[in-house]
Amino acid sequence: MVDIEETKVGAHALLVTKEGKVILQQRDNNPGIVNPGLISTWGGSLQKDEMELAGLKRELFEETELNSENYQVNKLGVFKKTIEEDGIDYLANIFIVSDVDINDLEIHEGKGLVCDFPDELLKSNKLTRITRVVLQKYIDSLLG
Repeated sequence: MVDIEETKVGAHALLVTKEGKVILQQRDNNPGIVNPGLISTWGGSLQKDEMELAGLKRELFEETELNSENYQVNKLGVFKKTIEEDGIDYLANIFIVSDVDINDLEIHEGKGLVCDFPDELLKSNKLTRITRVVLQKYIDSLLG
């Protein structure tokens, strides 16, 4: 639980299809946002007194209309963003949402989505630093 109004803690997700592809967000190219134009995870900051899974559910529904209660959700880990490397000091709780059908998503935030196998996504120079770290940890978790 978070007990300040504007938190620096978030809940984010990699959406994974049944085929093993990862669906990421193509961020808007607005100069006023963190990581404009880059590719990142879905999600956002927790609100005051909001638990991680509740925040994830809210963010995913706001951004994609995905009801995460209909999917298996597992925590991958907590990743630290820094103002020097990422433009913000922030703790990102990252979850994996499995078996998502890309056709069920209605995108309301960002320019759209990017969908490919994790190793192919890692070849992109448009990933945020933290998304690159998260994807590598996800691949490592699959390899055991």
